[in-house]
Amino acid sequence: MKKTLTGLMVLSAIVLNTPVVQANDVDAVLSPQSDVTAQIIHLDLNDATLEELQQLPGVGVSKASAIIEYRERVGGFLEVEQLTEVKGIGDKMLAKIRHQVSVK
Repeated sequence: MKKTLTGLMVLSAIVLNTPVVQANDVDAVLSPQSDVTAQIIHLDLNDATLEELQQLPGVGVSKASAIIEYRERVGGFLEVEQLTEVKGIGDKMLAKIRHQVSVK
């Protein structure tokens, strides 16, 4: 399997003119600590700070502030879908960030 994988990687590198990754390094490249996965965030809506909320796609200072204000006013989120009750967050915005937020 490793010989096949190495052969395919070398062939791909030649065709795409990219550096070759050794078979031993495949696990390191695909590990959860790689740069790609490091950019994905996951926040608890009831604990996230203003700065953390602003890391969500499409959420700036005003939406992050509105989320915190709503959370304080109602005593916390019971479910992620309550985000649509926050001013400026509709179904489209919820769909964008749903996979990055949760309620504990």
